[in-house]
Amino acid sequence: MLTGPTVTETAMSMESLRLLHLFENAAAFLSFDTMFKKPSRTKNIRRKVETTDDEPAEVVIQKTITSSKKKVKSKKSLNALSFTQDEEEEGDGEEFQIKKTKASRGLQVKLPEIELEAEQVKQHSSYDKETLDKLRAGTPSLPASVRTSLTADDDALLHEKFPSTMNAKITSGGIPDASAIIAAKKKREQMRKGFNITESEDGFIPLDDKDDDEEDRTGSRLVREEDDIADDGEAEFEKYVGDKITLSKGNAKKQEKERREGVREMIEEAEQDDDQSEDMERWEEDMMKFGGAKSQSREFDPYSPPPNYRPAQVPEVSTLPTLADVMKALDLSTTQVAESMQQYESNLQDSLKTIENSTTIEDDLQKEIERGSKRYNYFQELAQYVNDLGEFLDAKFPDLEKLESEAHDTISAKTEIATSRRWQNNLDDLCQFTSVTADQLDEDMTEESEQVDEFGRVKELRNSASARQRRRSERQKRIEKQAGLSELEGEDAIKEQGLWTDDEMKEDYYEQKHDKLLQIQSSGIENLMADVSDEFRSLSAVKDKFEAWKLDYYDDYKKAYGSLSLPGAFEFYIRSELVSWDPFSDPMDFDSMQWHRILSEYGVSVEHEDPDVEMLNKVVEKSIIKKIKSMLDTLNAASSRQMRHAAQIMEQISYYVDIDEKAYQDLAMDIVDTLEKQISRFAESIETAVPKSNLDTESTQAKHRFVWAHCKYLKTLLVWRRHIPKGQLDRLGNLIVDRIISPILKPESYPADLHLQNEALLLLSHLQK
Repeated sequence: MLTGPTVTETAMSMESLRLLHLFENAAAFLSFDTMFKKPSRTKNIRRKVETTDDEPAEVVIQKTITSSKKKVKSKKSLNALSFTQDEEEEGDGEEFQIKKTKASRGLQVKLPEIELEAEQVKQHSSYDKETLDKLRAGTPSLPASVRTSLTADDDALLHEKFPSTMNAKITSGGIPDASAIIAAKKKREQMRKGFNITESEDGFIPLDDKDDDEEDRTGSRLVREEDDIADDGEAEFEKYVGDKITLSKGNAKKQEKERREGVREMIEEAEQDDDQSEDMERWEEDMMKFGGAKSQSREFDPYSPPPNYRPAQVPEVSTLPTLADVMKALDLSTTQVAESMQQYESNLQDSLKTIENSTTIEDDLQKEIERGSKRYNYFQELAQYVNDLGEFLDAKFPDLEKLESEAHDTISAKTEIATSRRWQNNLDDLCQFTSVTADQLDEDMTEESEQVDEFGRVKELRNSASARQRRRSERQKRIEKQAGLSELEGEDAIKEQGLWTDDEMKEDYYEQKHDKLLQIQSSGIENLMADVSDEFRSLSAVKDKFEAWKLDYYDDYKKAYGSLSLPGAFEFYIRSELVSWDPFSDPMDFDSMQWHRILSEYGVSVEHEDPDVEMLNKVVEKSIIKKIKSMLDTLNAASSRQMRHAAQIMEQISYYVDIDEKAYQDLAMDIVDTLEKQISRFAESIETAVPKSNLDTESTQAKHRFVWAHCKYLKTLLVWRRHIPKGQLDRLGNLIVDRIISPILKPESYPADLHLQNEALLLLSHLQK
């Protein structure tokens, strides 16, 4: 007997059709979505899954559903996978009202039995506590080890299939992962489009239908027959795609517009994913290179173009040039080539000149190196020679000074005799016309002071009457020997006797002096240089040793002030040559001396034709002036000849040493001191002397002779007007006239004194011009 399908079978068939329809729509949508979305690599996200000995809890994800026009009432959260509820909550919900569509009403009329059985199934579809306990008791349990592994595998599978829900639940309260962020974005997008999203707090899916009508529509997976027939899967489609099927044109356009905007957004997201993926791949390659790993080599394709290959450009089509254009281009090329050749030739000439200059510079450098080597060797030898020369001079200078002292004593003997004789004669004349106190004389003039010598003879005093008489007779004999003086008489004879120097010596004195000086100059110097080597023996040898310094290394010579330092090395030899020289009795020109001839040739060459004048000046300053100063005490101020020779020496010195230099001025002042010392010997005696009255003829002649003797100094000083400062000469002239001559003249008592005074003033005026 044929029977119709039961209510259960009809519901199952309707459920299958509805699911099939949903799967087809979802597949179409997914295929459209995968066209623009880049498949992502599977990420192995490790999560810690807590396992217990109980059965693994089933995690159910409730999808979002479209909101209805009624207000959704919040429901108290249930524990996940809970099969029990409190009895108090069973009767809280409102009575469920069944909505029936037209199709369901038709089925209700035709199939009353199906409706009745469906209500019976509904009444028996819930699970009570007793039924659940029986199911648990009847279910066999697995061993703990197997159950633990299965639980872990199931949890991993759940995490892989439902990453957003499972990961969001595990990581709740912490930092959300990428899947949770994507789910939240998707939820916000659906809410932006106007859908109200309702999710269970703990992912709990109720198994009974004892809730209110709104919970039943949103929370139950079971679909009634009337709803399945009426909506034809429209609600499930809305749940899946977030939209509903519309038949009106306006809504269809709006939906199509929203769909295009969604597609555009997905394309942009896919491009961003591509950029992020490329950045990630590039970062990974850099990290692999940094870590030392080699990147995968690409397969070589022999037919592929090179990486930097640039295809040759195809020239554009151009017209053929004319003959004139070709000739013009050739002329231009020829001109350029000619200019290039000229430039190359110029560069070649410059290069040849540079090579020639480089060769010249190289030769100069080589010569400079050789010169530097010779210079180094020369100065090393010169330094050693200077050290040896210094030791030689330190050893020989004391011996040379002894020879100079002997020559000085020989020369100064005549001057001491002449000056002492003249002073004694003038003193004798002064005592005749004045009364000189005893304290102004060297010794007493009284007879009581006469003493006897060791042989019992009476010692004659120098200023006694007998001594004066003896000196007067000796003087008369010397005057008779003078041809000019012996023939004069009267006042002229007195004048000439007063002006007479009276420095004649015995004939044997001159011979003894000459022999002594010759012995010092020859034997003394030879003995001094007997143990000296040839390189230090003469001035010529020393000059030749230093001459290369100026000739070969003139710059070094100037920088070291050789002209100022060498006179110290030559001084010993110059003083050795002039050891017996009497500058005031035997004058000589400097240029006639041997040392002057040798040093004048120092450093004279083709490049340096003139002699080293500066060095000669320093030689005169350090050697000749020093020699003159040491011989000033041999100068007789009353001798016109010696004073003239001394003035000539000062004239020669002025040729080498400037008169404003300190060395010259010091020499001039030393001469002034020497003259003043000889001239002023009677100044203090005359100040205390008392002139006698009623002078006889002999006393008057003695007075006139004394005046003319001091007028002789005024005449000898005239030769120093160019060499001694004028102020010093005036002072010496005034000293003679004011302190010596004028005090002893009495023009008012003796008319002859007036003539003497006028002569003295005349000579003073000549001196002070």
